[in-house]
Amino acid sequence: MMILYGTGALLVGGILVHAFLKDSTTPKTDRLSWLVILLASAFWPLVLPSILRKKLGQSPSPLKAQWSA
Repeated sequence: MMILYGTGALLVGGILVHAFLKDSTTPKTDRLSWLVILLASAFWPLVLPSILRKKLGQSPSPLKAQWSA
């Protein structure tokens, strides 16, 4: 069970760090930003669904086009 939790935390942490490093508006030395990434990685069962919902909402989905027709 801990392996699953650790894998999920690493996955969410990697996604958040990647997005944070790509963001040019936030200084990389901001401790509060790193704290948020750490907390979001620790609470990934709550954070991951919202990340996926946001990511899936950005890309055009064939299912959305099918349902809206």
